[in-house]
Amino acid sequence: MTPAERARQIDKEEFAAECAAIRQRVLANAEENRRQEQQRLFTLIGKVEASPSMVGLYTFEGVTLTVAQWAKLLGVSLPTLYARRRKLGTMEAAIALGGAQRPGPKPGVVSNLQAFQGTGAGSTAQETPNITFSQEAAE
Repeated sequence: MTPAERARQIDKEEFAAECAAIRQRVLANAEENRRQEQQRLFTLIGKVEASPSMVGLYTFEGVTLTVAQWAKLLGVSLPTLYARRRKLGTMEAAIALGGAQRPGPKPGVVSNLQAFQGTGAGSTAQETPNITFSQEAAE
């Protein structure tokens, strides 16, 4: 066997050993995940006391619902609730903010104009411009 063939053989054996070790770690991890999921299932069906965060239930002012149910009740999307939780720290604080609210004045309306007057974007003065050019500019 030449040195190059021997090096390839060693590489092949090392690769096979590494693959076997990785396979063992993946199988052990999968077994641990299965065990944790089984424990969670037992918790859900009542064999062990369940905490609300384990089952995805959140209680606010005596009402306990899932995140999806809270989103529907508040009239906001799930990503909105999750963004609020990320910003505020807890889901309860996100729920406490309430439904969809738009702070401040309506867009496009200047604060010193009446709501029925608008901003003038559709007025007749802008629809029919009276532009004239002097004779000097034409030359």
